[in-house]
Amino acid sequence: MSSYASKEMNIMGAKAFIESMNRTDGRASKKSTILYAVLGKSNNWPNEPTATNAIETIQDKHYQLWKDAVGAKKINTGDVSHVIKRVDWTINTVYPMYKETNQKLYTQDFYVLTDQMNVYKCLYNNKGAQSTVKPTSFATQPFTTSDGYTWKYMYTISLGKANKFLTASHMPVQTLTSAGGSTEGTNQMAVQNAAVNGAIHIVETENIGSGYGMLQSTAVIGATPNTIQLAQGNPSTVDNFYNGDSVYVQSGTGLGQLRRIINYEGSSRTLTTNTNFTTTPFTDSTVIISPTVNIVGDGNGALAYSLVNTNGNISNVNVIAVGSKYTRAKVYITSNTTHGTGATANAIISPIGGHGKDPVRELGGNKVCLNAQFKGSLGVSSTGKGFIPANTEFRTVSILKDPILKVNANNVIMTEAIANTSNSADTLRLTTRLNISYQQVINDVPQNQFAINDEITNERLRLRAEAGNIGYITELNADARRTASVAQASTGANGTIVFIKDDETTADVSFFNIYLNNVDGYGNFVPFTNNDKLLKRGDATLRATVSSISGPEANTYSGEFIHVENFQKVTRAVDQTEDIKVILDF
Repeated sequence: MSSYASKEMNIMGAKAFIESMNRTDGRASKKSTILYAVLGKSNNWPNEPTATNAIETIQDKHYQLWKDAVGAKKINTGDVSHVIKRVDWTINTVYPMYKETNQKLYTQDFYVLTDQMNVYKCLYNNKGAQSTVKPTSFATQPFTTSDGYTWKYMYTISLGKANKFLTASHMPVQTLTSAGGSTEGTNQMAVQNAAVNGAIHIVETENIGSGYGMLQSTAVIGATPNTIQLAQGNPSTVDNFYNGDSVYVQSGTGLGQLRRIINYEGSSRTLTTNTNFTTTPFTDSTVIISPTVNIVGDGNGALAYSLVNTNGNISNVNVIAVGSKYTRAKVYITSNTTHGTGATANAIISPIGGHGKDPVRELGGNKVCLNAQFKGSLGVSSTGKGFIPANTEFRTVSILKDPILKVNANNVIMTEAIANTSNSADTLRLTTRLNISYQQVINDVPQNQFAINDEITNERLRLRAEAGNIGYITELNADARRTASVAQASTGANGTIVFIKDDETTADVSFFNIYLNNVDGYGNFVPFTNNDKLLKRGDATLRATVSSISGPEANTYSGEFIHVENFQKVTRAVDQTEDIKVILDF
């Protein structure tokens, strides 16, 4: 038994994934998909700087990723696109041509991206010649460049799409439902609307045959609706010599018409056609006489004529009418029985809908790119102020589906994931935040003790445990900061310090925040409590007190991690944007 999973099924999976994010309701319970890109792993790999291989276990994907999480950025519908392999047009390269019978089509580079961000599909490669002329046309119909290549303009990647989805290995692909008011959209919609289902744009010669003849660019000196008298010179003077051949009006009146010759009088150089001309040629017309090309299939309207080289071979077949509704077609090349034999050719049928109708399907768009941008020193925006500040390290990017968020500062948990309400935050802090106040108690009166710039920014604060209270910050220096931790002495709860910064909610320098991940409370989600105290090492009179605690802005362990990537550490900078592009292959 033999079977295969079709490319269409792969593409269907990608389309279904994207469509699931576009449902207007936006609730997970109604099959909408809500996605966040999550940065995590602030502490070192076991073999730092070498990243540990990403593995899928229940422990890793359901628990550890949550423990390691630092912050998240929502992936909106405009942050998702079909993508395909990036193929940059390069001079002197042979590009495979589209063939509906090619079993390896989607593994080959049959389309190109130019430096103007235009995408073209190769319909004909001039018998395997090198491409030496960059395609540039926006024509709705296929066009031929001077190197003999025939191209079909598909679409243009806009600057916005390029910034979000163009990578060194992949490029975005789209099928439009409307122009959207852009030049790129207008050009693509024109192509999609002009596409012809079951059209034959290319007839490829298979065997060139031998012994054929062609009468080129011959002037017309007289004509009727079904006859043409040729000028003296090259035409044969033998009766019936061109019977069975075709005559094509190459220029002048009646341009583009093709008829089959049923009779030829050599003495007067007059040929008779099988049907009348729609527009009778005139004395300004020139014609080509060459072997007849018959296209026979289940569609209709396809017409072509042949060209013959000086060696008597069929050098090319020019299609003058693409026809429509073909699913199969045979090509027969016939001529007068006195000259020419052996030539064969194949008709190449367009994909369903026609070339350019559905670029995602035509170019094999079964991959999806997700984009998330963490911008500047504040992480992303005012709503995410300071949740991933400068100097924070991360080593993983994961995609989290349908996390359940918290409604307010009281950590009220929503009943389900919601995408399109005010409760669906653009950014999420996934660390536990301890708000710390510096205190020195003199005669039972708390005294502000430290300046933030002196003790926090310069990382000179040393804190130790006091029995029954919060524990100590271990190794808070520049070299070992990422492995530092805070422990609660009475419960054994602990967490890894992700970063320490001043309290963005107040200008009072006596307050700062410690942000923790890998919080382990032995069953208690927020293991630390208000009024837990920290002491300065070596001075039992100096204290720092936990004034408030904020857990992560999402319900820990809710949702599903559907993608994980591990890499060497990235350290955020003040002017840095983390431009995350994740490729999902369906």
